Amino acid sequence: MNPKKPTTAPARRKPPPSSNAPDQLSPAEARKLNKAGQRDGHHALPKQDENGIWTSPLLQKEVDAYDEFCVFTWGALQEKHEPTHREIDRLCQEIRRTEENLVTLRRNAPPPPDLTERQSGEEQLSEKLIRTRRQREYEHEHAAYFSKVNHAEATLEQACRRLSELYSTVQSAEKTTSLLCERAASTVQKRITAYWQGALKTHPYYDQIPPNPEVTFESNAETEYFHQNQQVKAEAARILARGQFAPAAHQRTEVHYVSKKKTSRR
Repeated sequence: MNPKKPTTAPARRKPPPSSNAPDQLSPAEARKLNKAGQRDGHHALPKQDENGIWTSPLLQKEVDAYDEFCVFTWGALQEKHEPTHREIDRLCQEIRRTEENLVTLRRNAPPPPDLTERQSGEEQLSEKLIRTRRQREYEHEHAAYFSKVNHAEATLEQACRRLSELYSTVQSAEKTTSLLCERAASTVQKRITAYWQGALKTHPYYDQIPPNPEVTFESNAETEYFHQNQQVKAEAARILARGQFAPAAHQRTEVHYVSKKKTSRR
């Protein structure tokens, strides 16, 4: 219910300066909204609702327009990047499987060779040549094992690199979308302020209306978007936050020989 109309006419106050003043609106748009506010003011609009908030059909229309914009914008982002989110989920699963495979492979690594061991007929060969022979024999004997390890490491490196690229792409798109909605909120706030200043000029309860709009406008579209993709993005973030992508599982395979003078890397 609206408050009682004052019996005496106090001095009509001017709308206070506001950081949300419609200076960035076009002059024509600002005048249009100001006149709309004056027309509504003649009809005692805005008026208080059951929660004590001063509102009007035009103000509610602006609020609804903002919410529709956010729903459309975040919905379009979800539709565009839905395949990307599925790919991120697939990569996370592939990385987990490959890590487990690498742990198993390293647990079952063949024992290191003795590079100084001499076989029959090699008594006159140099130590350097003996080491070279033993190393080649070791590599040949366990070629299948090292091939599996190298393949797993390459697969893991490629998957992590691709995951990082997709994650960055999605984050950039989300940031852009958030900025678009913030800009829309700023524009709506300026439109509401222009309307409000017009209403203050003609409203019968101008001395009781707040000097600035009390209208709040928000949208759950962004929250719903992140809720849908929370689990996938959280898993990707955990993998990427490790930097080295699970150091225990991703260090390149090293073969430490019995000899302390030389270490070979596979």
